[in-house]
Amino acid sequence: MVVKRSSIVQASVISALLLVSVLTIIQAGTAQTGKFTADLQPRAGSNATGKATLEAMGDNKPITYTITATGLNNSITNVAISQEMGSGRAPDVVTLRSATQSGLAQASGNDELSGNFTATDLMGPLEGKSLGDFVKAIGDGKIIIRVSTSPFPLGEIYGKVTAGGGAGGNMTAGSNMTAGSNMTAGSNMTAGSNMTAG
Repeated sequence: MVVKRSSIVQASVISALLLVSVLTIIQAGTAQTGKFTADLQPRAGSNATGKATLEAMGDNKPITYTITATGLNNSITNVAISQEMGSGRAPDVVTLRSATQSGLAQASGNDELSGNFTATDLMGPLEGKSLGDFVKAIGDGKIIIRVSTSPFPLGEIYGKVTAGGGAGGNMTAGSNMTAGSNMTAGSNMTAGSNMTAG
């Protein structure tokens, strides 16, 4: 009877460990996808407004973006995506347009910028990381988009990027997936207690 119960416990533990392994493999292969938006609000002294949309189609595919704005000063110096690091710091993680490049193009009376970027474009705290890390930072509420002009070097309009903004607007990401949480296998024996895959 003791041998039979021990076999059941061992089989349960092995099953729990296999489940964690499978979830880890699935998580590693799960592409970070989703649509994301930011409402770009003006700093005091500006009447400009804007909207940004980003779409992630998977970790090995570029993230596409479109930024539209109205009422901006003509002297756009920088369009960047930054990551809030706490204590007021928000270093750039992607430069979409710099002072040496043209700013936003006029389209239908609005200023507009569109394009894409890949993991090789990531810099600052995300340099050398994946687009999945970028998408995770969005989910953590740390990514902002800002459009800077000469009178507003820290950004004339800016806004936090959030999940949503269209069909399929929810983020699909394997991050923070828990497997085998508080799973008990057999009497007085816990397998995979508070174990997180990934």
